[in-house]
Amino acid sequence: MRLVKGLLERCLEVIELLAVEGQWRRLSDIATALDLQKGPAHRLLTEMATLGWIEQDAETDRYRLTLKLALLGQQYLRGTGLPGIVQPVLDEAARRCGELVRLTVVQGDALHWFASAQGAPPGLMYQPALNGRPVLHTTANGKAWLATMSNEAATRLALQNGLGQPAAPGKLAGPRAMQTIDELLRELDATRARGYGLAVEEAEPGVKAIAAAVREPESQRVLGTISIAGPLLRMGTERDAEFHALLQQASGTLGLVWPRDDSPAASAA
Repeated sequence: MRLVKGLLERCLEVIELLAVEGQWRRLSDIATALDLQKGPAHRLLTEMATLGWIEQDAETDRYRLTLKLALLGQQYLRGTGLPGIVQPVLDEAARRCGELVRLTVVQGDALHWFASAQGAPPGLMYQPALNGRPVLHTTANGKAWLATMSNEAATRLALQNGLGQPAAPGKLAGPRAMQTIDELLRELDATRARGYGLAVEEAEPGVKAIAAAVREPESQRVLGTISIAGPLLRMGTERDAEFHALLQQASGTLGLVWPRDDSPAASAA
């Protein structure tokens, strides 16, 4: 049983690693990232390729995910009905604020980017890639989520997510990114007091974001977060109250329409 669990965990680690950017990866890079020797890593990748989860380029010997996982994910999401439910809410919020609106969902001990809507006109858009996971201590979305927890739980997740460490490869970091637990605790207190997460040049230079938690109305369970983000020059403090009110309205609507576990859409999934 332990052997099966270990193999399953390794397969999931491979999927998560290759899903980050969707690019071809060398065997040596995969083995290093998973802390495996090349031999065991090659056997694992070969088995996953046989099962159809990954593919190998015959000329370069590099690996990437097949579309199998993406197609299964799309099938599942269609079953839940969630994309079609949340997108109109995001579109309306983006239209009203004129900036980028993004939604994350809670999955285990992490937030994941899920959907977005662009309110800025062409040529003025702030449009970062919507992949991977937001860094919890440098993003407004992350702060809004951490502030819903106890300080102990928030600190544990922030440390696991890189607090106090150099930015991970492929992750942007702004000049104002916090570095210590004391800074995190002060920011959590401030976030709870004002009612929204705020990140000013912490995730990226020149970018500001405001975010609020999305909760299930009856249980108050946190489902995800919704944010407004854009260039700092367009998001002065005079707009904070306006954006906060807009996020409150949108998050309330999302909480009401979010599929319940006993809803027909959820049951169909």
